[in-house]
Amino acid sequence: MTSTLTGPLAGAAEVRPDGWLATPLATDPAQAAAQARSLICRHHPDAPGPVRCLTARYRTAAFTLGAPPSLLLKRHGDEAAYHGEVLAYQLLADEHVLPDLHSACDDSKSLVVGFLHRPAVIDHKAGFEELIAAVAAIHTAPARWPAITDDTMAPWQLATAMAAAAPAWIRNPAAWHRLLQMTADAHGATHVPLGHLDLKADHARRRPDGRLALIDAETLRPDLTGLPDLVTLAYLAGTEGRQLPPRWVRQVYRRHTNDLGAQWSDTDLVRALIAFTDATGLRSLHGADE
Repeated sequence: MTSTLTGPLAGAAEVRPDGWLATPLATDPAQAAAQARSLICRHHPDAPGPVRCLTARYRTAAFTLGAPPSLLLKRHGDEAAYHGEVLAYQLLADEHVLPDLHSACDDSKSLVVGFLHRPAVIDHKAGFEELIAAVAAIHTAPARWPAITDDTMAPWQLATAMAAAAPAWIRNPAAWHRLLQMTADAHGATHVPLGHLDLKADHARRRPDGRLALIDAETLRPDLTGLPDLVTLAYLAGTEGRQLPPRWVRQVYRRHTNDLGAQWSDTDLVRALIAFTDATGLRSLHGADE
């Protein structure tokens, strides 16, 4: 698990310092754009031009394609992040909570997706509930997967995780297994515990059909449960002037997940949040357990 030393998940994990990537990406926008044009010609030949650099960072780079922009090229320096993002698009294709995936290339660790420029305003109850509903759809997506996806993702089922040792980064294995058991009680032992979204106000956008979607899905993992995202939602609800009660966030989240097939009681959801804290060393639940 990766996190920051500050922010909603502080204490749950440690960050990797700069310098760990063997082949970092170019951080000069002009150089990054030139490299993007070259890899588009070789790996995404149907992508439109022109190419404009949005961000050029050590680990990732993003470029708009077309005039006006209609697509986004995302490039990864980290192979695990690239595969994580492609996996997210594949696992959630039927949920309509991400931009549409147009193409991906393992060799260049790049993918082309729909460019969503319209922000989804979430600084009020109705808008924030849309965000919660999108997160709930992601957490419960395994219940709606076709058989072929179920078979592919079988190694990540909760039943397998509960029978295995806790991951090395877990500080309290007993609490971790309590969390997995409570998640299995709510979702079923064959559930794949999707979670760890990069939830930020700027990452909530509007799809062309008007639905709220999330961008930057490379952090999604099939082994963390949805609890980190509920903690982050509680944090976001109290920041940037929203001041929505974390108890309301938890209740709305529980309603949406249960409407989509889960069976969380409020008491068990609070117990699971506390178990997540005990297991990971999370510093604060930001009121999500109140």
